[in-house]
Amino acid sequence: MIRTAIVGGTGYGGMELLRWLLAHPGAEVTTITSRTETGAVGDVHPHLAGFTELAFTRDRARDLARTNDVLFFATPHGVAANEARDVLAASPDVKVVDLSGDFRLGDGAAYREHYGKDHPHPDLLGKVPYGLAEAGRREEIAGARLVANPGCHALASILSLWPLHQAGLVAGRVSTVSVTGSSGSGAHASAGTHHPERFGNFRAYKPLAHQHAPEIERSLHGDVTVDFVPHSAPFARGIHVTSFVPLLPGTEQAATDAVASWAGSEPFVRLAKGTPQVRAVVGTNLVDVAVTARDGVACVFVAIDNLGKGMAGTAVQNMNLMCGRPETEGLLRPGMGL
Repeated sequence: MIRTAIVGGTGYGGMELLRWLLAHPGAEVTTITSRTETGAVGDVHPHLAGFTELAFTRDRARDLARTNDVLFFATPHGVAANEARDVLAASPDVKVVDLSGDFRLGDGAAYREHYGKDHPHPDLLGKVPYGLAEAGRREEIAGARLVANPGCHALASILSLWPLHQAGLVAGRVSTVSVTGSSGSGAHASAGTHHPERFGNFRAYKPLAHQHAPEIERSLHGDVTVDFVPHSAPFARGIHVTSFVPLLPGTEQAATDAVASWAGSEPFVRLAKGTPQVRAVVGTNLVDVAVTARDGVACVFVAIDNLGKGMAGTAVQNMNLMCGRPETEGLLRPGMGL
């Protein structure tokens, strides 16, 4: 059994991660920490009541490294940046999956621009594998002790572009529109994210300035410029991405074939009929993808669950790879449907 600890378990990321790990046949959750809660997990996350006897602790991540195989940081930006190096030094065998944005970007200047602070260990940036197996990172992930879990917008957007990029068919600047549910804003509401503001509403935010944009371009090796605009939608879970991709002349069929071939080779990717639907992937680690190509442009559509594939599911997938387990272990389940 893989002994795991969740650092930061009161937010949506820690909550969803625990839900996945409790059902994983090869993993045991030994500890879940919180800076604000001390009671039973089921009191804070009622849907998990009866499935675990865990209570929140104040254990330090460095101490947990000595008694666990994998630590998950489901903490706000900045926590793992400060603590991950000490965690790795505390045990030669422990592995870390960071669900925050602390190690996703390639250099300190980009981190400062998009997260508003200096990184405490900028020498690590650019050296930590980006944890997205479906975008050619499996070997890096499998050999790593520290992995940066992708951002949810970035993950869906990268996967909308990856097969065409790999096939060498992208002929210019890409436009990507991403639509996310309210859980993507986290468990603590702000003026623009609480229910009265989102219900019956639809709006763009951070146009051409979202912190996930440099993740997308970095994952495409800097070969593609992406104009990225995220949108807030009035549903709780899920992300739907549409990418408009200019193609090389006469490659419309090749683009369609590239997406289908890639989808057929990935255990969590499904080729959708028509266009993907968010509700078909809620509660799963699945990626539904479709493509329409004509007149020199491909529209690629992707749907994921932002808390599943966009966060906790991918974190568990990365754990499986890092620990030499079957990649799909504990992760193959159908969507809710409604």
